[in-house]
Amino acid sequence: MNQSRFPDVTQDADGISALVMAIGESDFYPVLLAYLATLINFDSASAIIYKQGSAPELLFANFTEIEQAIFCARFLDGAYVVSPAYQGFVNGYPDGMYPWSTLMPPGFKQSQMYAAYYRPSCIEDLLYFFVDTGETGYLQFSLGRHSPSKVFQEDELHQAQQVAGFVIGLIRKHTEIAVLRQTLHPQPLSRMVSDRVNHLLEHFEAERLTSRERQIAKLIIMGHSSQSAADKLCISPGTERVHRAKLYAKLNLRSNSELFSYFLNLLTQAG
Repeated sequence: MNQSRFPDVTQDADGISALVMAIGESDFYPVLLAYLATLINFDSASAIIYKQGSAPELLFANFTEIEQAIFCARFLDGAYVVSPAYQGFVNGYPDGMYPWSTLMPPGFKQSQMYAAYYRPSCIEDLLYFFVDTGETGYLQFSLGRHSPSKVFQEDELHQAQQVAGFVIGLIRKHTEIAVLRQTLHPQPLSRMVSDRVNHLLEHFEAERLTSRERQIAKLIIMGHSSQSAADKLCISPGTERVHRAKLYAKLNLRSNSELFSYFLNLLTQAG
């Protein structure tokens, strides 16, 4: 039997039985968390649905108090579009377990997105389960570690990987049944329309910036370092710096931090 898909039922028969009974019910995610807590330590969790052409929707959240406040203030107002996990949806990552570090663009921890959202939330690490649920959407179930907790260790990631297929299968089946029973009640994450957020990224200050400057601005806003942006665009770091300096001059900005704040201000004004 493939242990990456099925857990050893002799280890927690009661927990697995409770999980099966909770499929399609309103307490599914709390029961799932109770089961996962026997395998790995975490401080928060959430389940978010993404769909093409729509704003994300929140299915479940068990945030820390600090994270809850910042989530509502920043993530809900469109900052989700520059999160590493959202790029998993945009790029169509297949079902599976994804440590946060594998989703981050190079230099992300030095980005303004990290400084404005993740650091104030005291998030040390995140672990994602990506589930394509078909017409219902692309579901991201995450477990979070917050300071003073440390990042997930290799043995913990291995333990989670052992049951990843089982967890993903449960989430998919729960979503299917909940939709049929109409017991799935997603809450819109943002009062903003998703296509407006994406439009702003694609056409960022189109009347003032060149196409290349807009490409660089988009990558920096999304958390890429200058080196990573240059690599993405297949240009030299020196050329990237020239374009970046020009776009900063045109917008009267001085840093990546100010660029990110400028972007969020445009989102707020547009709302």
